[in-house]
Amino acid sequence: MVAGQAQSVDFNHRSARQLETVTVTSNSVPAIDITSTEARSTFSAAQLNALPVPRDVVDVALLTPGTTAGNAVFGTLPSFGGSSVAENSYYVNGFNVTNLYNSLSFAEVPFQAIDQLDIQTGGYGAQYGFSTGGVTSVNIKRGTNQWKGGISYTGVPNALRENQPTVYRANGSVYRNYSKNTSLSNLYNVWIGGPLIKDKLFLFALGQVANAHSTSYSGGPQTSNESANINSSANSNADKSPYWVLKLDWNITDNHHLEYTGFSNVQTSNQSMFNAGYDDNGTPYKSDYLGQYYSRTGGRTDIFKYTGQLTDDLTLSAQWGRMRSQDSSWTVSPNGVKSTYDGNINSPGSGCPIVAYGEGLSGPQCNIVSTLGRYDGMDTRNAARIDLDWRIGDHELAGGYSDERWNSIAGDAYSGGHYYFYPNDSQVIDTIFNTGGAIKVIQKSWYFEDHWQATDRWLIYAGIRNDSFTNKNGNQQAFVSQDNIWQPRLGFTWDVLGDQSTKLWGTAGRYSLPIAANVALRAATASRYTQDVYSFSGRDPMTGAPLNLGPSQSHTIYNGENGSTPNPGAIASTSLKPYTQDEFILGFAKTLQSGNDFVNNWTLGIKATYRKLRTAIDDTCDSRPMYAAAQANGVAGAWDDEWSVPENMPGCWLFNPGSALSLTTPLDNTSNSYKVTIPGNQLGPKAKRQYEGVVLSAEKTAERYYISASYTWSRSFGNTEGLVKSSNGQDDTGTTADFDFPEVMIGANGYLPNDRRHAIKLYGGFKLSPEWSFGVNLLGQSGAPISCYGGGGGGSTFDTWFGYSGQFHYCNGRISPEGRSGRTPWLWTFSPNVQYKPAWAKGLYFQLTALNLFNNDTPTFVWERAEGIDNSGKVKPTRYYNYKLPKYFNTPRYVRLQVEYDFNL
Repeated sequence: MVAGQAQSVDFNHRSARQLETVTVTSNSVPAIDITSTEARSTFSAAQLNALPVPRDVVDVALLTPGTTAGNAVFGTLPSFGGSSVAENSYYVNGFNVTNLYNSLSFAEVPFQAIDQLDIQTGGYGAQYGFSTGGVTSVNIKRGTNQWKGGISYTGVPNALRENQPTVYRANGSVYRNYSKNTSLSNLYNVWIGGPLIKDKLFLFALGQVANAHSTSYSGGPQTSNESANINSSANSNADKSPYWVLKLDWNITDNHHLEYTGFSNVQTSNQSMFNAGYDDNGTPYKSDYLGQYYSRTGGRTDIFKYTGQLTDDLTLSAQWGRMRSQDSSWTVSPNGVKSTYDGNINSPGSGCPIVAYGEGLSGPQCNIVSTLGRYDGMDTRNAARIDLDWRIGDHELAGGYSDERWNSIAGDAYSGGHYYFYPNDSQVIDTIFNTGGAIKVIQKSWYFEDHWQATDRWLIYAGIRNDSFTNKNGNQQAFVSQDNIWQPRLGFTWDVLGDQSTKLWGTAGRYSLPIAANVALRAATASRYTQDVYSFSGRDPMTGAPLNLGPSQSHTIYNGENGSTPNPGAIASTSLKPYTQDEFILGFAKTLQSGNDFVNNWTLGIKATYRKLRTAIDDTCDSRPMYAAAQANGVAGAWDDEWSVPENMPGCWLFNPGSALSLTTPLDNTSNSYKVTIPGNQLGPKAKRQYEGVVLSAEKTAERYYISASYTWSRSFGNTEGLVKSSNGQDDTGTTADFDFPEVMIGANGYLPNDRRHAIKLYGGFKLSPEWSFGVNLLGQSGAPISCYGGGGGGSTFDTWFGYSGQFHYCNGRISPEGRSGRTPWLWTFSPNVQYKPAWAKGLYFQLTALNLFNNDTPTFVWERAEGIDNSGKVKPTRYYNYKLPKYFNTPRYVRLQVEYDFNL
């Protein structure tokens, strides 16, 4: 049986009572699960090992209908049912391992350690929360009464890898050449499992070492149309990730079980960075060595779980876990200067500052990157939950309570703490941008649900979930509290013929998301964003920093970020509603029965899904209504103009787009607070996102083969992608550029970045003989919508200076609706593999996989800025010469070799 799915077996039958062992084989289990109202796919360890897909849970999730790959700017994360890639939840052995700092990563375990992988694309019950996308659940392997072990090697050589095609501008010049890019990886695993005490105490342990090396060259400047790219860059990367997994299971008695799951996924990365250019033939080359950029991510997770069969009908489980994940970065210049940031927004910079020179000027500079994260960055999740399951008559009742505490030690700053710009030989402009703090999110939830077997054929599901979220700033003050977020869930299944061969099912539910922790870092915690103009009389010969500064000639504070903590009551609307989405699913499945062997046992299905975003949370940075409120209260004299908030006010505010913003906030440079309410229609439109999808599916498992095929028609449209924004690569989860100003949202309604109208998926395997097997994975997908963004001009209503470049839905002199400027091409990917288990060496296993065999290098996303404005404070049109050029491609062909040896002791 598979994780999360139930099957009915009558152990009270006389013949069953006479058996010492009951064996359930795959052919005896009905293909249709009539006890579940969830849309899910489950993969066993054997399937995962044999599938011709990249070896990570995300790429396996992409096999499921209605799931698409998100924009590669966010990595390889999936979009489920039109939701953004930051709206998913990831679990390991029932413990939530999603990184709540920005919900764009999760704690991964080695692929070889996975026993079952469960992908829920919709309709999940009340026990699951914190997701409006999909839920991915991993179960770790465990030891048995038989000692078993194995070793494996998986390699991807650079020699058998293709590169993306060269990208040319409209005038025929090279924008980006990938021919010199390289990439190779080697993965080593060893594992062992068995009884420490037979029938009582079991162990499973796995160690993994992964090494990857790559070199990449960037493209040319976006606003240049020259044939030679003289200011490109190149990176040579070396990544190491020594992972381990430990699973202990203790059968205290027949009715009481205690288990421990521990794993570590620390990854270190070392990037050697270079200036680069393109020669007359358009071939890239490295030039000046800039130094090293180091980062360390990941950490250790520990999970303890107790399960007790209190009575024949009552089961109790209790779980506690802790997940820790580092997020540390630093640089070392060629002359040995180390640059770090300690998170103190008031501390002087350490290492190499950013240094830039005006026209005709030059001098020393040693910074490698523009921004550094904290050297001691760390995310920690502490979570406890308790669940009860009670079977009473025709009802299976379940309920639970969880308490989760998320802490992030985070922050960013300019390298060396400063951005120095020399406009001439006598002045320097010093810009400081520092964020930092220890921020917290508290999540408390409870749920209750009932699976009621109303008749032999009808199962009714009803559930309710209640979440409460509290977000705290760096001073541990709550700036958002959302209580009693009710989320009802309903569902049914109808065993139409009473033989589990025909199923009609449906679900309806509401789902909610917490506010990501990163929102607190700049919006609610002390930060510094200032600019001063100084005279100077020398420069540091190593770093280029100015020496002997005179008094500040001009002091500017941006967005009110003067280093003090904003009033926590002035950050979010007092009437803020939670981020919620409603979902409705109706499905039908039928298992064919025929005397024809090929037709027999096919399970055919159709499923329709409708999702609608009910309430979104984002920020507005439009200070004009606040200025009007200051005028109404007679304190507008503290403002330089309607765009410049006083330094003790926040510059952006959280609200529900389309609803009023209500605050108790300062409006001047005093400690006085004022009640301010700004109607929603002054801040822009209501947030809209709607997904419609229909899936046709066919599956069959036979003695020698299995196959799963699906076709999905879907449409995703509205005026917001969700928590992140693909068009500008914005990963400020929950605080995107959307809704910052009403003008940004004019023309925003249209087809959204994760809209793929058609998708065809087919995967399966065929056993040719006891020694030889084959697998295949086919994806056909229509293109992504393309938008055209501009910066205003031509006397339009966008001629006001907002400080945004190329983010308005205004292009070529007119409104350009979202996703209405064409689509990327159809994408086709065919990936086969061959598996060999030689009879002459029991336990030995070889697999050769060609990912994207025919090297379909279709662009998956393109550059969407056609024009913009410069940053001089005036609207000055700037043309982007890379508009509609490929930004990301389908992963080119590469070959993966796996050798594995399994043994019994």
